[in-house]
Amino acid sequence: MKALALDSGRSVRDDGLVCCATGQEQYALRGADVRYIIRAEKMRAASGDDGRVGTLDIADQIVPVFRLASVLGRPDAAAASAGCHIAVTGDAGELVGWLVDRIVRAPLSESTAVVTLPVVVGPFAALWFEALVKLADTSVLLLAPQYLNPASGRPSRADTAARAFRGPAARIDNATERMVLLFSTPALPRCEARRYALSGRQIVAIVQPLSPMAVPGSAPHVTGVAWWRDAVVPVIDFRGPGEHGDAAEQRRCVIAQCSTRLGGALVAFAVDAEIGLHRPAAENRQVLGMPRPAFVSGMFEVDGEAVALLDLDALLAPEANHAGRRSA
Repeated sequence: MKALALDSGRSVRDDGLVCCATGQEQYALRGADVRYIIRAEKMRAASGDDGRVGTLDIADQIVPVFRLASVLGRPDAAAASAGCHIAVTGDAGELVGWLVDRIVRAPLSESTAVVTLPVVVGPFAALWFEALVKLADTSVLLLAPQYLNPASGRPSRADTAARAFRGPAARIDNATERMVLLFSTPALPRCEARRYALSGRQIVAIVQPLSPMAVPGSAPHVTGVAWWRDAVVPVIDFRGPGEHGDAAEQRRCVIAQCSTRLGGALVAFAVDAEIGLHRPAAENRQVLGMPRPAFVSGMFEVDGEAVALLDLDALLAPEANHAGRRSA
């Protein structure tokens, strides 16, 4: 990607992306959403209750400017305005500026993949970002600036909860439809059973460790999103930040599919090495008297030990049910 030749107030209209770097992170805006790109020295320093850092005077309109990193709750490496730029978005009369470190232009091609974020990534993330975009050598999150503007109260997007995974879901094989996958994992909430079971109909793949990209505004248990084939897969882990010292990066991941209640979204989580398929039988009786968390459909005895039948939708629904809504 080549750097843009930037003027003090050049109009930008094209079908590509305007990529904005904040520190080591990079986000993208649709070229058609960017009205102007302006050097930061043109900004007048100002402050306000909404967190603005300055204003611009554009066509007799006072335009608030916000640090993009601060609005997203990310580390902000820009200590001074020198070399920084402002991308201005919004309709006439409702313009807003986003202060970033660097701006480059990325044209779209036939090989560019643009995939909507699944709703299970979290209510804020699903609101702030339209999609994950796979470019030739990198991936960037595509911003939805109309839902980021602190000056406008950040309206909610009505269609967020209705998003669905589009595309066929792969299966390990047809025989898994009447089977369950047995596994243990440190990534799911603890329960009395040592192992979990998940319906074979929900198992999409077992893959090598994924390298997720962090998404601002994600649910606390979403460590990021990763590509699997042409799908965007949230990677989940319910442990706290200080509980990841078990070389989880070396663990294989299960990719599973939620029901239509959650838009058929795919999710991934790390599992221990010992996994296997099991065909339920009459001797797999329900274990009585054992506490059953809300995200478990039942406790069953398999080979002499208790196994928790995971309800993936119940595990993730509390976050997803609030998608598309946030307080001002």
